[in-house]
Formats: sequence, C-alpha cells, structure tokens
Amino acid sequence: MFDRLPFTFPFNLTGQPAATVPCGSTKEGLPVGLQIVGRSYEDPRVFAIAAALETAQPWPPVANP
Repeated sequence: MFDRLPFTFPFNLTGQPAATVPCGSTKEGLPVGLQIVGRSYEDPRVFAIAAALETAQPWPPVANP
C-alpha cells in the first residue's frame, strides 16, 4: 500500500477530490487504473465522470483462484 502513497498524497494534501477507476489491463493481465482529479469542492463532478466511465467500460469480474 505504501508504494501507492505518492499518487494519492498530493490530492489528500490539497483537498482535491480524486477517484481511481479501472480502465484496462496490461498484456500480462495486470489491472490498469485511471485517476480522475477535480478542482476543490467538485466531488460530484469527479463521481459523475467515474460513474460514466465505469458504465461505458464495465470491469470484468475476477475469478477466484
């Protein structure tokens, strides 16, 4: 978890709303995410964009090993 902090810390520090949504996978099958960041107090816009992307490109279910 701590290796991902550099990607989220700036937005936590500045108070900007941010969301990460799945957007595909690598050739090796590893997930790739898209981070959406908005201006301060634009949480509803960030959530709307994230919801629209998830609706347009649903994330396939992961099979349990």
